[in-house]
Amino acid sequence: MKMHRFALPGLEFLVLWMLLHCGSELAAAVPPDGWYDYSAHTDCRGQPEPALYNGGILKFGNSGDDPDGYRTTETGVFSPAFVVYNLNKTTMYTFSCWVKLEGAYSALITARLAPDNTGARCIATVLARSDCWAFVKGGFVLDWPTQTSVIFFQNADKTPMKITVASGSLQPFTTDQWAMHQQDTIRKRRKRVATIHVADPQGARVVGASVSVQQTAKDFPIGSAIASTILGNQAYQQWFVDRFNAAVFEDELKWYSTEPMSGLLRFDVPDQMLAFVRSHRVMVRGHNIFWENQDATPRWVKNLTADDLRAAVNTRIQSLATRYRGEFAHWDVNNEMLHYNFYEQRLGPNASMEFFSVAQDADPLATLFMNEYNVIETCDDPFSTVDTYVAKLKELQYGGAILEGIGLEGHFSKPNIPLMRAILDKLATLGLPIWFTEIDISNKFDAQTQAAYLEQVLREAYSHPAVSGVMLWTALHPSGCYQMCLTDWNLSNLPTGDVIDRLLNEWRTLQAGGQTDAHGAYSFSGYLGEYVLTVSYNNRTTQATFSLSPGDETRHINVQM
Repeated sequence: MKMHRFALPGLEFLVLWMLLHCGSELAAAVPPDGWYDYSAHTDCRGQPEPALYNGGILKFGNSGDDPDGYRTTETGVFSPAFVVYNLNKTTMYTFSCWVKLEGAYSALITARLAPDNTGARCIATVLARSDCWAFVKGGFVLDWPTQTSVIFFQNADKTPMKITVASGSLQPFTTDQWAMHQQDTIRKRRKRVATIHVADPQGARVVGASVSVQQTAKDFPIGSAIASTILGNQAYQQWFVDRFNAAVFEDELKWYSTEPMSGLLRFDVPDQMLAFVRSHRVMVRGHNIFWENQDATPRWVKNLTADDLRAAVNTRIQSLATRYRGEFAHWDVNNEMLHYNFYEQRLGPNASMEFFSVAQDADPLATLFMNEYNVIETCDDPFSTVDTYVAKLKELQYGGAILEGIGLEGHFSKPNIPLMRAILDKLATLGLPIWFTEIDISNKFDAQTQAAYLEQVLREAYSHPAVSGVMLWTALHPSGCYQMCLTDWNLSNLPTGDVIDRLLNEWRTLQAGGQTDAHGAYSFSGYLGEYVLTVSYNNRTTQATFSLSPGDETRHINVQM
């Protein structure tokens, strides 16, 4: 079924026209079948793929129509639209479709939801093209139930063009189903089954031996930013290492901190901070080599000529590499390059590519990252949509940059969890490690709301199969934190700190134990990481260490009494 081509004077007319003509009376009470589909695409294709979930509750027209059919309209404002009835509060809705343009080679297209004609919100974006089909994936949660909602497509710059949409899908999940999907992924990706086999020196099975297993280190990195305030503060240091196995320096490695004046290098503070994390087996990210934001650029750098600037940036990379080669697991090479362009404006469009190339040569064991905000937090920022991020990453790679990590800052306001998962699905198609690098919740919310939103974000991040690590942006200062603290200055937990402590305990194997069975074996499911094993039998005790690394097969550990 195809929509008529017309210019829409307003959303009210759109709703009325759809109700009278489209026949898309879509009931939202259809229960979802099966599991969440993590599949996504970032490549443009000659033909659209079939609709996910067979269209879910989104059908093109009356009950017999094909959900993979096409809708087309020509307008500079609104485009193909779907009317959906009786959407529920708190239900997780995941939306997807394929889009193609005419009238322009490429454009940023936004899918928007207008519930009960009360204003529209972004639920997905795509960089669409005229020569192929681009995949859209997003989602939303409503704060109140709606009678009539419209999903429509909008060209970001309002230029006239024809937009064709195919394979639309809207699939609801209850909060319990969503949590079940999270737990299933955790079971498969963050845990592993192990079997302890106990035998005597002759190889005979030892039945009834007492087995105790305790996790001593976690595999999955969960950490926080720290600042110079941690130096010399034994209580803060102990609080930190009791919880986290990863760290990032808030400001101490940035160029304005390490070289406030030309040639005046100050590494004493980051040296001390590095010694602290190293002494406690805490991995550390390098943040950052450059920051495209002019306001975060050292004052003396702003006035350099192009030649002097090029020499200065090379010296900057070399000074970091000479001092810290092999120390930092990651480097955020050129921070927030989707929003700012200080260096590319002065050194040319290949400046970022050159930064990555020089950094790779200088510190080849570090993983080099893009790092950006408003990719995962929202789809309302036209500068940092998921497809814009992918396009910049591929541009750098095609130019020869060794770029191996996806950095998502995660400065959230109210999180849209289905959108968050959909964006992670699209980024996962690149096959690179994805890190949340600076998670916090806006301080415009009260403490309890911050904590509730933080838990939502962390559960989604930890459970997504493509995420490799999580960092909080919660460096503690006497005056507070950037947006969100976990404790007060006296290290008493705030509600957000209670969330962290509860999740860290939930996501580790505190202790497992039992007796070996008739086959001399004891099995358990444990979180990935390092373990100490103690086996006792007939007044004899033996200890061993082992690791649970990622894998689908059962890990077998043999112990001789």
